[in-house]
Formats: sequence, C-alpha cells, structure tokens
Amino acid sequence: MEEIGKKTFHKGALIYIESDEDSDEVFVLEKGEVELKGTPGMPMYRSLLGPGDIFGFVSGLARRPRMESAAARSECTCAVLGRERFIESVQANAELAGRIISYFARELRAYDDMVAARGEGAAFVDEEGQLLAHARYLQAAKRGAHARHVLEVCLRRFPRGRNAAEAEKMLGSSGGAGEPSPVSRGPFRVYGDGRMIFCEHEQGNELFIIKAGKVEILKVTPPEEVLLSILRGGDIFGELSLVSSAPRNAMAISVGETLLLPVSRASLPSVFQKSPAMVGRILSALSQRLWFTFIRLRAKVYENPATRTYVLLEDKLLEERVSLAGTKPHTLPLGIGEIMGMAGVAPDQVDTVKNLLAGDENLTFQFRQVTIENPSALEAMARYFRTRDHLDIPAPAPAQRRRTGDAKGMGLDSHELRMPPEIIPEE
Repeated sequence: MEEIGKKTFHKGALIYIESDEDSDEVFVLEKGEVELKGTPGMPMYRSLLGPGDIFGFVSGLARRPRMESAAARSECTCAVLGRERFIESVQANAELAGRIISYFARELRAYDDMVAARGEGAAFVDEEGQLLAHARYLQAAKRGAHARHVLEVCLRRFPRGRNAAEAEKMLGSSGGAGEPSPVSRGPFRVYGDGRMIFCEHEQGNELFIIKAGKVEILKVTPPEEVLLSILRGGDIFGELSLVSSAPRNAMAISVGETLLLPVSRASLPSVFQKSPAMVGRILSALSQRLWFTFIRLRAKVYENPATRTYVLLEDKLLEERVSLAGTKPHTLPLGIGEIMGMAGVAPDQVDTVKNLLAGDENLTFQFRQVTIENPSALEAMARYFRTRDHLDIPAPAPAQRRRTGDAKGMGLDSHELRMPPEIIPEE
C-alpha cells in the first residue's frame, strides 16, 4: 500500500506547471502558502492557498494536463498522494467525500458563472424556444411520447412563456396520455424500452446509476440528433445535478428494460457508506466536467480570434487525450465553420482566420473534419499566438487571501486521508 509522502518546497519553488501531462499527484498543504497561477487574464477560482487546502486533484482525478501552475509563496510542506491512493483514502471517509464533492460544486459553479459572463451560453439562453424546437423535431420523427415529455417540461418551466400557447396547443393535439411513470422495484426505478428518462433543459436533482440495461445519451440539434454515448451497467449519468443548479444538458433514453438507482444529494452520504467505490466514480466524473469547463473558459481570455481558434484546436486534442508532444496525425470531427463558431470568430473576421488556417500546412480540412498532421506543431503555433497575446494582457493583481465568489478552503487535515487499518486491503 502506497504511503502518504511529504514534500517541502522553498519559497518561489515550482510545485508543478500549467499543461504538464504528468498529473498523477494530489497535494494537501500542511504548512505555508501556495499560489496558483494560470493563463494571464484568466480568472482563477483560487489564487492563494493556506494550510488545509487541497490542490492538483482535478487534473489528477481527470487524468488530464495541469490546469494551472502551483508555486510556493513561502516555505511550505505538502502531503503528496498518488491518484489511486487519494481515491482509496476518500472512499474510506464518507464525511470527507461529501466535503470534497461540495468543494467541486462551488468551483464548478464559479467557473460556469465565469463562462456565462464571458458570453458562452448566450446562444443557449432561449431554453423555452429550444424545448419547443425539440418537441417539433420529435413529433416529426413520430416519437409522440417523447414530444409530450418535452412539452410538459416546457410548460412546467415556462408556464407563462411567450411560447406557452403554442406548447399547449401541440400538447393538446398530440393525443395519448404520454409515457407511464417508471415502476419502482425497491430502491430502483424500472424504465421500459425507449423511455425518456429526462430531456435537455429539464431540471433535475438526482444522478442515476445503471444497475441493468443500457441508456443512450443524445443531443437534439434539429434537423438531426447526435448520439453522444451509450452507457451500460455500473455507469453513472446525470451527476452534474449534484453540483449545479443548471438544467440537464442532454437527453437520456433507455434501451431495453433498464434498472436505475436514483441518488439525490440528500441521500449521498448514506450511499457512500454503503458503497465506498461510488465515491471514486462520482469524483472522477465530476473532475472531468470541471476540467472541460475550465479549458473552455481559458480559451475565451484571448482577444485575437486566431489565438482563440488555435487554442480551441489544442483543447480539442486534449479532450481526446492526444498528447501535444505527439507527432502522429489526428482527425477531429469539426468542419471549418464549426471551428469558427466555437472559437467565437466575428463575421467580419471569419475570412481572415479561414485564410490563416488554409495556409497552415499542418491542417488538412475535409467535409466536417480537420486533420492535424502534427499535434506538437499545432501546440507550437498556439503557444506563439498565446505569447503574442500575453504581451497585450495587463499583469494580474498581486495574489490576495480573498478568493473568487464563495471560494472557501477545504480545511483538510492530511490525517483524514489515512485509511483505517480495517479497510486497508491485504497484499
């Protein structure tokens, strides 16, 4: 069994650096202060850490490159755990697991708010209109029960919305009683084949664990529907509802008879006590969400549309776990128009950026896809643009004890991460 290590860092020493792909270690600060620094101009949820704070765990649990750099602001001592040791320790302490998940909640909400403040999500503000568009799509596809579910959600969320009359009319003309409620079987819910568990933009306060059967996660983008994933026994979905008040961001449909265990925020501590392994699965899923939200926000700090575009491509490679030090070609399912839209390139700048990309011999565009011939060359180009932009970004204010929003420290004692003897597995 791996023991908890200790490391001492002198003032000014780097503990780890941003984008480092060696991200296995998680740190608990026992003494001194640590400063977290990200991309210049990037707002940080935490900037100055004190004893009891934990850092490096999002990248560690997500198995992703470091989100920021960490440096010793004074001489400091850290408890250091490997990824698996950290998860095992947290699984052994249900109360600590709840605190760490709450910490995820505050950090994820803060970054979600920052993303929204910078304009991402502006195209998604009209949730009522999107629900209505989804219902029309489902009706046209002869999926009346699914359309009714979406219309009922629309009217429940927006009873006096500008589209309420049309939604009521569509609901009245759809006929039938809609889908029956799932059957309860002990703590489980049983969904028949092809049942809508929830739709996009529906409010939710539960996550689901698949006991048996399969679930399709889909995104409706009329006039088409995109299959995001097929989940099976043991998989978790809907977990974002535990850490965010945001509505569902995709649709979930059962495939065959499906047995689900719903878990509410209130019941989470008892679930952790009965099934400690659930802690690791939930933390890993949430850390992935937080990491993706962070890199989307990071890409938005740049004013130059060319920089945003190259950083977007770089981030897409990271999302697909392609090393930026690699030299093998990799194809992304993105057309040039989609890239322009995702990078937020203004209409009057599209031609300039398109010409730049077309002249890059490292990029090959085909219908709705782009092949990056050499990821390391793309990283070098993105670094060039980032460096150029950084020269125009004002220096950040000195680090202060105050954190963003309600960002509270963990108050963690490294002794809490020591496993009781009775649960330490035998060799």
